[in-house]
Amino acid sequence: MPELIAALFSLVAQAAAAINPAQLVRGRRRLRRLSDHAQGRPVQVPCDLRDTGLTAGRWAEGRLELPPGGPGGPVRWCAKGRTTTARAADLPPLEAVSADGISVAFRSADGATELRLHPDEAPMVLRVLREAR
Repeated sequence: MPELIAALFSLVAQAAAAINPAQLVRGRRRLRRLSDHAQGRPVQVPCDLRDTGLTAGRWAEGRLELPPGGPGGPVRWCAKGRTTTARAADLPPLEAVSADGISVAFRSADGATELRLHPDEAPMVLRVLREAR
């Protein structure tokens, strides 16, 4: 009987270790952003951006601030660590270049702009960028 309890405890411990709580929290945040946007609220989507005008051609971590409910205003870029300085992000049309379970990468035709997003949020962001033009 003690061996059975030890085996059961080991199985439960391995299952708990396999669950990544950070991924669960990020997933809930993504779902909340999608829901908020669908309800017409502004959202801030985390992403990586490389753009000649906004990031001087270097990769930068930050967020895109989407206007409430779609094309209600300009999409804005705010670099990580900055709280008040959000710049209008007039991004050119983007084409998908790669995708995996963690991110989807989009690039402009001239290669000057590249954007990486989570696959769940990419359709929402691209739709807003397209409508903002």
